This record gives sequence, C-alpha cells and structure tokens, in this order.
Amino acid sequence: MELQVDEVYDGTPSCVKTARHTIKVFLARLGTEHLARITADTVTGAQLVVSELVTNAVRHTDGTCGMHLAYRDSRGIEITVWDNAYGSLTTREWDPDRPGGFGLEIVRTLCGPLTITPTDHGKQIRVRIPLPQAA
Repeated sequence: MELQVDEVYDGTPSCVKTARHTIKVFLARLGTEHLARITADTVTGAQLVVSELVTNAVRHTDGTCGMHLAYRDSRGIEITVWDNAYGSLTTREWDPDRPGGFGLEIVRTLCGPLTITPTDHGKQIRVRIPLPQAA
C-alpha cells in the first residue's frame, strides 16, 4: 500500500506552518487508512523535521519550494523538500556555544543521513523517518 502527498509553497514563512499541518494530516491518514502505528513522538518528530527543512528552503532561497511525502512500506516515511537554490547545504561542526544553526543536526539525529540531489531547478533534500514497529 502506498500513500503520497505533494505540495508547492510560495516561499513565505507561513508555508512552514502549512507544512507542519500537512505532515500531521498525512500521518493521521497513514494510521487510519494503512493501519500504521503512529505515536505522538512520531508526529512531533516528523513535524520538527518538516519544519526545519521547509524553514531552510524559505530562509535560504528565493521563490517557491515544495514537499513530497511518501509511505511505500513499513520502513518509514520519506520526506523530500525541494527549493530553487543550486548548491549543497552548509554543515557545521558541532559547537555547543553556537547560538543557532542546529537544524540539520536535529534532522540527522531524528532521521539519519540526508540525501541531497541537484535538480534542473535547484536541489531536493530527502530523509526517512522510521515508524515504530508494531508491538
């Protein structure tokens, strides 16, 4: 069974809130339509990941951005955020004294590695959020 959602955003800060709502609704559908085990921690973590990735797209690029959510199997939810900026993401070494810039570190902690792929119109960042195993 498969479930997918695609959204395109105007690149304004309000789209971050919309993206958080979209992942919450997606997970609710996944739980009811596909009988996946969705915990409150899964929803909170997924909303945090989406918020960080879409915020980066809004803050560091101009123009539209978008998000693709996909569930294909029990391995987890694939989240892809795209924007119109070419180039890779800037990662920083861990510095507990740094006042910010921890978004990608948070995403990696929750999801594992990021896949960054150049596209004809910019780049896309893909991560996978694992789902809790059935009891």
